[in-house]
Amino acid sequence: MIGSTISELKRLLTAVPEAFARLDAADAAAPRPGRKWSKQQLLGHLCDSALNNLSRFIRVQYEPQPLSLALYDQNEWVAAQQYAGTPREEVLSLWISLNQSVLRVISGLSPTQLELVFRLETGETVTLQWLIDDYLNHMKHHLGQIFPDTEV
Repeated sequence: MIGSTISELKRLLTAVPEAFARLDAADAAAPRPGRKWSKQQLLGHLCDSALNNLSRFIRVQYEPQPLSLALYDQNEWVAAQQYAGTPREEVLSLWISLNQSVLRVISGLSPTQLELVFRLETGETVTLQWLIDDYLNHMKHHLGQIFPDTEV
């Protein structure tokens, strides 16, 4: 199961930079309808997601089980990172670098490690495999918002 996730992340690491480079700069920077994040800010949000999840993917390997899944305020992160005013190439480079790190970490996980557990705020527990799949699904959801007319 992790193999398909790894393959998909590798594919996205090629497809997303190509698609993002084709975006018109003004379109990428413009807030979406309803004063929602711009496409560039969405990619920045995916950088923040990568930062937080990379930490989780590593920490669960050595901290006591189940590891509490600490949430983060995504709006505060996007604002603090100032993605709206950051050069788009920098945001894209950050996304690539972080996801290369994610790929490196998850590629080295054993089946036993994939069964390590997190505790959600609800008290429910989920495995590292579940969290990795959720990470990819979250990414694909937002990539669909960035590239609504393109399959990435």
